[in-house]
Amino acid sequence: MRTILEIFYLRIMGDRVRYQRKEADLSRKGSDPDRLIRSLIREKRHDSAGEVEEQEFLVHSTSWRYEQPGRVILTYIAYSDELEFETGKTKSLPLKKLKTITKKSHKPRTQAGLEKKVVSHAMRHIAFLIKTDDQIGFRNALTPETMKVFESLWVSLAGRVF
Repeated sequence: MRTILEIFYLRIMGDRVRYQRKEADLSRKGSDPDRLIRSLIREKRHDSAGEVEEQEFLVHSTSWRYEQPGRVILTYIAYSDELEFETGKTKSLPLKKLKTITKKSHKPRTQAGLEKKVVSHAMRHIAFLIKTDDQIGFRNALTPETMKVFESLWVSLAGRVF
């Protein structure tokens, strides 16, 4: 079975969340996803026009899922208010749609649909952690404007009861 690390770089810009997805095969690169995430953030810093410090990123493991044939996907987000995206390599989603994306109970049919669902879950997960956890690091990594956006997000988490 292969283990894939999926990272979503996120940034709120206006009334949208911009994102870029990157994938790495943990089966080949080692077994510590936290170490690989730090490495990818350093790589992303060098790719961006400005210097983004590692502590300016809010990094969190949000979920995992099984995909055929024999792949486990570990999903992490890396949020930064300082993140710059390359032209043409970013996607975006209106913040007001974060609630409605989760109401679909069926599995998304396209990769774009799956990405939107993952980004929606990740944003609500961050909002939940900000509201319920006393981690000062989360608050220090975000601007006051971004904190207000996260505090206003609907914080219903995804999941299933079996």
